[in-house]
Amino acid sequence: MNIPMKKFEDMVLGAAARIVASLPPDLRSRAQEVIFAVADRPTPEQIRSVGDDEDAEYAGDLLGLYEGTSLIDRGIDDTPLVPDRITLFRVPFADMCGNDRELREEIRLTIIHELGHFFGFEEGDLEERGLG
Repeated sequence: MNIPMKKFEDMVLGAAARIVASLPPDLRSRAQEVIFAVADRPTPEQIRSVGDDEDAEYAGDLLGLYEGTSLIDRGIDDTPLVPDRITLFRVPFADMCGNDRELREEIRLTIIHELGHFFGFEEGDLEERGLG
């Protein structure tokens, strides 16, 4: 599927705004601090951050990446040195999706998944809260 970067960015930022607005107030206020970004593909540094060599091969298909310290891993007095960021990668989405409907759904699921990392949730926690 061919998806221009501007259209992809608009879809991602629109979905992120809707998802954050739908969160319960306590989660919403924290999620509003997260920066949402788009890129064609992960950088070498982002690929390395995923983990070991086996993970690096998978990183070519990486749809999204949360970068930061999850809320659950922060101390009370911890102030992040850099803002929390969720980046979605256009090319893997374009390769995976066949139409706008599929693309919008995969973007939605990926944002929810990456927000789960930000909150420090496990996959089951996301489903319990209606975010999965």
